[in-house]
Amino acid sequence: MSQRGTGALGMVVMLLVMGSLTLHASRERLAQSVALVADERQHIQDFWAAQSALQWGLRQRWPASQAQGCQQDRQRGWISCLQEVSDERALLNGRAAESELALWRWVAKEGSQLKPLPHGWIDYCPLATVTLCRQAARLYPAGDAAGPAAAGHER
Repeated sequence: MSQRGTGALGMVVMLLVMGSLTLHASRERLAQSVALVADERQHIQDFWAAQSALQWGLRQRWPASQAQGCQQDRQRGWISCLQEVSDERALLNGRAAESELALWRWVAKEGSQLKPLPHGWIDYCPLATVTLCRQAARLYPAGDAAGPAAAGHER
């Protein structure tokens, strides 16, 4: 008579264990999803900050005698750098100060003003090597003496 409820009790315990495992797996999956959403949100913020920095850089005055350099809007955290590639073309990039995500635009220098070239917007660096791209964007490891502050290119 005492064994009649043992099977039912075993089933209830098994259901509780399976429910616990399912709940734990759901919680782990939710934690991973939250991290992915946070990463995506940061990427979107970095993209729009880079886009804003690029547009801001187009409106700045760039010394005609300077072949390369950066300007920074410290209030908004934008950095825009210009790299002359030839007499007719230069490469402008923009990014947020805290981010390495940069957007690029081919431009023509007309005195101290920049004129965007048609179809010149690109989301990757078109220069031949990673070193040239990092130099053009002034992306140096923290504390690197060759960074923009040491070179005196920031405003």
